[in-house]
Amino acid sequence: MTHDNTLFSCTLSPRYTDLDSWRHVNNSRIYQLHQEARMRAHIQQFGENAWFSDSVRLRPLRTHTQYLKESWYGKDMQAQVKIIECGRDSFRVLSELYQNEQLVGTQQAIMGAFEQGQRVALPAHMQEHLQAIATHDLAAPDAASYCEQLQHAHNFPVRQQLTPRFSDVDADSQRSEAALGRYMEQARFGGIRLLDFEGTRVMVAAVDISFTDFHMGWTPLELASGISRIGNSSFHFTGCALHKGDVQVAASSVMVVIDPAIGRPTSLPRGLREQLEAWLI
Repeated sequence: MTHDNTLFSCTLSPRYTDLDSWRHVNNSRIYQLHQEARMRAHIQQFGENAWFSDSVRLRPLRTHTQYLKESWYGKDMQAQVKIIECGRDSFRVLSELYQNEQLVGTQQAIMGAFEQGQRVALPAHMQEHLQAIATHDLAAPDAASYCEQLQHAHNFPVRQQLTPRFSDVDADSQRSEAALGRYMEQARFGGIRLLDFEGTRVMVAAVDISFTDFHMGWTPLELASGISRIGNSSFHFTGCALHKGDVQVAASSVMVVIDPAIGRPTSLPRGLREQLEAWLI
């Protein structure tokens, strides 16, 4: 089912340790599969040592991940990657994951070029190549309006501390993209575990992450989150990780309430809605 304009495709295998307590592949692990597919595509285009980044480093500025269907252990996934557009100092990548020939998730990643922690232009050969293969067939995600709320992050209602671990460091001794994604999962879960869902369950439908800083430090981070929107059967969690008072990463997560008897979205129970309203930011 490879699409005509697909740049790269590969097979990825979910691991048993990728499962969550609902026995499907955890959403942060799905995120990492998108990252893996993106990196493999980069290596295929620019050579086997292209993952080294001792000079210009490529890091996400923003990722928008949609979780379309639950994914399961024991079945491989097919990943497809293409370049949507490329500018002077950034480019946009689309990755798609298929399982059992069904599209289970997509991610758009806006990748930036950095040197010594500062934004720089993409290397000329990379920019020329990516511009030549860009498809220009998919609109960019809407503006990350949730970032406007971060100036009030110190007043977000749900707070928790998180101690960085050695496994949070990537191959360039920075805080890894995967770790920052897990931080946003924890910021979200820190609130969800306090809620009474009155017999319903909740699923992550989409997560929009904005990355500010990949600096690695060993002092505890503070996770802060709250509710930014409440709908009929869904709500939005906005969270961030504060490193020495500065936002390092932020995310908006679309959460859908599910009736477990039929596996379909259902209206928010009244008690749950009242709890969420108390956390509005």
